[in-house]
Amino acid sequence: MLKLEKMLAPNNREFSYIEAGDPLGIPLILLHDLGDSCRTFELLLEQLPDRIRAIAFTQRGHDGIDAPGASYRTQDFEADLLLFMNHAAIEQAFILGASSGGFAARNFAVHHPKRVLGLILVGAPSALGDKPEIVKIQESTLSRLTDPVSPAFIKSFTEGIFANPVPSDFLEMVNSESQKVPARVWKETSEAALKEKFPDRLDQVKAATLIICGGQDRIASPKDQEKLTDAITGASLKILPKLGHMLYWENPEKVAEEITAFIDDFE
Repeated sequence: MLKLEKMLAPNNREFSYIEAGDPLGIPLILLHDLGDSCRTFELLLEQLPDRIRAIAFTQRGHDGIDAPGASYRTQDFEADLLLFMNHAAIEQAFILGASSGGFAARNFAVHHPKRVLGLILVGAPSALGDKPEIVKIQESTLSRLTDPVSPAFIKSFTEGIFANPVPSDFLEMVNSESQKVPARVWKETSEAALKEKFPDRLDQVKAATLIICGGQDRIASPKDQEKLTDAITGASLKILPKLGHMLYWENPEKVAEEITAFIDDFE
Protein backbone atom coordinates (compact mmCIF):
# COMPACT_ATOMS: atom_id res chain seq x y z
CA MET A 1 0.00 0.00 0.00
CA LEU A 2 1.32 3.43 -0.94
CA LYS A 3 2.02 5.88 1.85
CA LEU A 4 -0.68 8.50 2.39
CA GLU A 5 0.84 11.97 2.27
CA LYS A 6 -0.58 15.31 3.46
CA MET A 7 -0.20 18.76 1.93
CA LEU A 8 -1.39 21.97 3.57
CA ALA A 9 -2.38 24.56 0.97
CA PRO A 10 -3.49 28.18 1.50
CA ASN A 11 -6.58 28.82 3.65
CA ASN A 12 -5.70 25.67 5.64
CA ARG A 13 -6.93 23.46 2.82
CA GLU A 14 -5.41 20.04 3.47
CA PHE A 15 -4.98 17.50 0.70
CA SER A 16 -4.46 13.79 1.33
CA TYR A 17 -2.69 12.11 -1.57
CA ILE A 18 -0.67 9.14 -2.73
CA GLU A 19 2.22 9.32 -5.15
CA ALA A 20 4.28 6.86 -7.16
CA GLY A 21 7.18 7.14 -9.58
CA ASP A 22 10.13 9.47 -9.97
CA PRO A 23 9.48 12.88 -8.33
CA LEU A 24 11.15 14.41 -11.41
CA GLY A 25 9.13 12.28 -13.83
CA ILE A 26 6.28 13.25 -16.15
CA PRO A 27 3.43 14.49 -13.93
CA LEU A 28 0.11 12.64 -14.08
CA ILE A 29 -2.68 13.75 -11.73
CA LEU A 30 -5.63 11.42 -11.21
CA LEU A 31 -9.11 12.51 -10.14
CA HIS A 32 -11.37 9.90 -8.57
CA ASP A 33 -15.12 9.56 -8.79
CA LEU A 34 -18.08 9.92 -6.43
CA GLY A 35 -17.69 8.20 -3.07
CA ASP A 36 -14.07 7.18 -3.58
CA SER A 37 -10.69 8.42 -2.34
CA CYS A 38 -7.21 8.64 -3.77
CA ARG A 39 -6.70 5.01 -2.79
CA THR A 40 -9.03 3.87 -5.56
CA PHE A 41 -5.97 4.24 -7.84
CA GLU A 42 -3.61 2.08 -5.74
CA LEU A 43 -3.64 -0.88 -8.14
CA LEU A 44 -3.20 1.35 -11.17
CA LEU A 45 -0.32 3.40 -9.74
CA GLU A 46 1.57 0.22 -8.93
CA GLN A 47 1.55 -0.68 -12.64
CA LEU A 48 2.77 2.64 -14.04
CA PRO A 49 6.49 2.98 -14.90
CA ASP A 50 8.75 5.05 -12.66
CA ARG A 51 9.26 7.64 -15.39
CA ILE A 52 5.67 8.78 -14.71
CA ARG A 53 5.14 10.76 -11.52
CA ALA A 54 1.57 9.71 -10.71
CA ILE A 55 -0.32 11.62 -8.02
CA ALA A 56 -3.87 11.06 -6.83
CA PHE A 57 -5.46 13.26 -4.18
CA THR A 58 -8.70 12.81 -2.29
CA GLN A 59 -11.43 15.20 -3.38
CA ARG A 60 -13.00 17.65 -0.94
CA GLY A 61 -15.39 16.05 1.52
CA HIS A 62 -14.37 12.54 0.52
CA ASP A 63 -11.80 12.48 3.33
CA GLY A 64 -14.63 12.77 5.85
CA ILE A 65 -14.22 16.52 6.37
CA ASP A 66 -17.47 18.25 5.43
CA ALA A 67 -16.49 21.85 6.14
CA PRO A 68 -19.30 24.34 6.86
CA GLY A 69 -20.09 26.29 3.74
CA ALA A 70 -18.32 23.82 1.44
CA SER A 71 -20.00 22.99 -1.83
CA TYR A 72 -19.48 19.99 -4.04
CA ARG A 73 -19.98 21.19 -7.59
CA THR A 74 -17.80 20.27 -10.52
CA GLN A 75 -16.28 23.76 -10.49
CA ASP A 76 -15.26 23.25 -6.85
CA PHE A 77 -13.36 20.08 -7.69
CA GLU A 78 -11.84 21.84 -10.67
CA ALA A 79 -10.69 24.74 -8.46
CA ASP A 80 -9.14 22.26 -6.02
CA LEU A 81 -7.11 20.72 -8.84
CA LEU A 82 -5.70 24.15 -9.72
CA LEU A 83 -4.93 24.82 -6.05
CA PHE A 84 -3.20 21.46 -5.70
CA MET A 85 -1.07 22.00 -8.79
CA ASN A 86 -0.09 25.51 -7.76
CA HIS A 87 0.90 24.54 -4.24
CA ALA A 88 2.78 21.45 -5.44
CA ALA A 89 4.59 23.63 -8.02
CA ILE A 90 3.36 21.50 -10.93
CA GLU A 91 3.14 23.81 -13.91
CA GLN A 92 1.79 21.23 -16.36
CA ALA A 93 0.51 17.69 -16.04
CA PHE A 94 -1.45 14.99 -17.75
CA ILE A 95 -4.89 15.04 -16.14
CA LEU A 96 -6.84 11.81 -15.70
CA GLY A 97 -10.48 11.75 -14.69
CA ALA A 98 -12.11 8.45 -13.77
CA SER A 99 -15.89 8.03 -13.96
CA SER A 100 -17.54 11.21 -12.59
CA GLY A 101 -14.05 12.61 -11.96
CA GLY A 102 -13.98 13.06 -15.72
CA PHE A 103 -16.29 16.07 -15.46
CA ALA A 104 -13.75 18.09 -13.46
CA ALA A 105 -10.88 16.82 -15.62
CA ARG A 106 -12.44 17.82 -18.92
CA ASN A 107 -13.67 21.19 -17.60
CA PHE A 108 -10.17 21.90 -16.30
CA ALA A 109 -8.81 21.18 -19.79
CA VAL A 110 -11.22 23.78 -21.20
CA HIS A 111 -10.54 26.48 -18.62
CA HIS A 112 -6.80 25.95 -18.06
CA PRO A 113 -5.41 24.65 -21.36
CA LYS A 114 -1.84 25.78 -20.66
CA ARG A 115 -1.70 23.57 -17.55
CA VAL A 116 -2.74 20.38 -19.35
CA LEU A 117 -0.21 18.22 -21.21
CA GLY A 118 -2.91 15.74 -22.15
CA LEU A 119 -6.37 14.63 -21.03
CA ILE A 120 -7.20 11.02 -20.13
CA LEU A 121 -10.77 9.95 -19.41
CA VAL A 122 -11.28 6.46 -17.95
CA GLY A 123 -14.83 5.14 -17.76
CA ALA A 124 -15.98 8.78 -17.75
CA PRO A 125 -19.56 9.16 -19.04
CA SER A 126 -20.44 11.87 -21.54
CA ALA A 127 -23.29 12.83 -19.18
CA LEU A 128 -25.31 11.25 -16.37
CA GLY A 129 -28.55 13.19 -16.43
CA ASP A 130 -29.57 11.47 -19.67
CA LYS A 131 -29.34 7.99 -18.15
CA PRO A 132 -32.68 7.00 -16.53
CA GLU A 133 -31.16 4.28 -14.34
CA ILE A 134 -28.65 6.75 -12.85
CA VAL A 135 -31.33 9.39 -12.27
CA LYS A 136 -33.44 6.76 -10.52
CA ILE A 137 -30.58 5.84 -8.16
CA GLN A 138 -30.07 9.52 -7.36
CA GLU A 139 -33.75 10.12 -6.60
CA SER A 140 -34.47 6.88 -4.74
CA THR A 141 -31.25 6.38 -2.81
CA LEU A 142 -28.45 8.97 -3.00
CA SER A 143 -30.71 11.95 -2.30
CA ARG A 144 -32.07 10.20 0.81
CA LEU A 145 -28.82 9.15 2.46
CA THR A 146 -28.29 10.05 6.11
CA ASP A 147 -25.26 9.83 8.39
CA PRO A 148 -23.74 7.45 9.07
CA VAL A 149 -24.00 6.10 5.55
CA SER A 150 -24.90 2.42 5.63
CA PRO A 151 -22.04 -0.02 4.92
CA ALA A 152 -24.62 -2.17 3.12
CA PHE A 153 -25.35 0.70 0.72
CA ILE A 154 -21.64 1.25 0.05
CA LYS A 155 -21.09 -2.47 -0.59
CA SER A 156 -23.99 -2.68 -3.04
CA PHE A 157 -23.02 0.60 -4.74
CA THR A 158 -19.44 -0.57 -5.24
CA GLU A 159 -20.03 -4.17 -6.22
CA GLY A 160 -22.60 -3.22 -8.83
CA ILE A 161 -20.13 -1.40 -11.07
CA PHE A 162 -17.40 -3.89 -11.99
CA ALA A 163 -17.63 -6.88 -14.28
CA ASN A 164 -14.61 -8.95 -13.23
CA PRO A 165 -13.15 -10.17 -9.93
CA VAL A 166 -11.29 -7.60 -7.83
CA PRO A 167 -8.90 -8.58 -5.00
CA SER A 168 -10.98 -8.94 -1.84
CA ASP A 169 -8.52 -7.08 0.40
CA PHE A 170 -8.47 -4.15 -2.02
CA LEU A 171 -12.26 -4.10 -2.20
CA GLU A 172 -12.49 -4.11 1.59
CA MET A 173 -10.07 -1.19 1.73
CA VAL A 174 -11.93 0.97 -0.81
CA ASN A 175 -15.26 0.26 0.88
CA SER A 176 -13.73 1.38 4.16
CA GLU A 177 -12.54 4.58 2.47
CA SER A 178 -16.04 5.20 1.10
CA GLN A 179 -17.44 4.86 4.61
CA LYS A 180 -15.70 8.15 5.49
CA VAL A 181 -17.76 10.12 2.95
CA PRO A 182 -20.61 12.07 4.66
CA ALA A 183 -24.14 11.80 3.32
CA ARG A 184 -24.18 15.46 2.22
CA VAL A 185 -21.11 14.90 0.08
CA TRP A 186 -22.68 11.87 -1.60
CA LYS A 187 -25.89 13.80 -2.25
CA GLU A 188 -24.48 17.11 -3.47
CA THR A 189 -21.70 15.60 -5.57
CA SER A 190 -24.08 13.24 -7.34
CA GLU A 191 -26.67 15.97 -7.84
CA ALA A 192 -24.05 18.26 -9.41
CA ALA A 193 -22.77 15.47 -11.67
CA LEU A 194 -26.29 14.88 -13.00
CA LYS A 195 -26.44 18.54 -14.03
CA GLU A 196 -23.31 18.41 -16.20
CA LYS A 197 -24.21 19.16 -19.80
CA PHE A 198 -23.11 17.43 -22.98
CA PRO A 199 -21.43 18.36 -25.23
CA ASP A 200 -21.27 21.77 -23.53
CA ARG A 201 -17.80 23.26 -24.31
CA LEU A 202 -15.98 20.04 -25.14
CA ASP A 203 -15.16 21.38 -28.60
CA GLN A 204 -12.85 23.82 -26.80
CA VAL A 205 -10.60 21.08 -25.39
CA LYS A 206 -7.23 21.66 -27.05
CA ALA A 207 -5.23 18.97 -25.30
CA ALA A 208 -4.60 15.60 -26.90
CA THR A 209 -7.19 13.28 -25.40
CA LEU A 210 -7.33 9.55 -24.73
CA ILE A 211 -10.65 7.95 -23.78
CA ILE A 212 -10.57 4.44 -22.30
CA CYS A 213 -13.67 2.42 -21.51
CA GLY A 214 -14.71 -1.13 -20.75
CA GLY A 215 -16.78 -3.00 -23.29
CA GLN A 216 -19.02 -4.26 -20.46
CA ASP A 217 -19.48 -0.83 -18.86
CA ARG A 218 -23.17 0.00 -18.36
CA ILE A 219 -22.52 3.60 -17.21
CA ALA A 220 -19.93 4.74 -19.75
CA SER A 221 -20.86 2.30 -22.49
CA PRO A 222 -18.90 2.05 -25.74
CA LYS A 223 -21.75 3.85 -27.52
CA ASP A 224 -21.65 6.64 -24.95
CA GLN A 225 -17.88 6.87 -25.27
CA GLU A 226 -18.10 7.14 -29.04
CA LYS A 227 -20.28 10.23 -28.53
CA LEU A 228 -17.70 11.65 -26.14
CA THR A 229 -14.88 10.94 -28.58
CA ASP A 230 -16.71 12.71 -31.40
CA ALA A 231 -17.25 15.79 -29.19
CA ILE A 232 -13.52 16.30 -28.47
CA THR A 233 -11.45 17.22 -31.51
CA GLY A 234 -8.82 14.61 -32.26
CA ALA A 235 -9.68 12.39 -29.29
CA SER A 236 -8.83 8.70 -29.55
CA LEU A 237 -10.94 5.91 -28.06
CA LYS A 238 -9.69 2.61 -26.68
CA ILE A 239 -12.32 0.02 -25.77
CA LEU A 240 -11.21 -2.86 -23.55
CA PRO A 241 -13.88 -5.45 -24.47
CA LYS A 242 -14.02 -7.67 -21.38
CA LEU A 243 -13.89 -4.96 -18.70
CA GLY A 244 -16.59 -3.07 -16.82
CA HIS A 245 -16.89 0.39 -15.30
CA MET A 246 -14.06 -0.03 -12.79
CA LEU A 247 -11.60 -1.16 -15.44
CA TYR A 248 -8.62 0.22 -13.50
CA TRP A 249 -9.52 -2.20 -10.68
CA GLU A 250 -10.34 -5.11 -12.96
CA ASN A 251 -7.22 -4.99 -15.13
CA PRO A 252 -4.88 -2.25 -13.91
CA GLU A 253 -2.01 -3.66 -15.99
CA LYS A 254 -3.86 -3.14 -19.27
CA VAL A 255 -5.15 0.31 -18.33
CA ALA A 256 -1.64 1.35 -17.25
CA GLU A 257 -0.30 0.09 -20.57
CA GLU A 258 -2.73 2.30 -22.51
CA ILE A 259 -1.99 5.35 -20.33
CA THR A 260 1.77 4.84 -20.64
CA ALA A 261 1.64 4.51 -24.42
CA PHE A 262 -0.38 7.74 -24.65
CA ILE A 263 2.05 9.65 -22.42
CA ASP A 264 5.10 8.22 -24.20
CA ASP A 265 3.81 9.60 -27.49
CA PHE A 266 4.66 13.07 -26.17
CA GLU A 267 8.27 12.21 -25.43
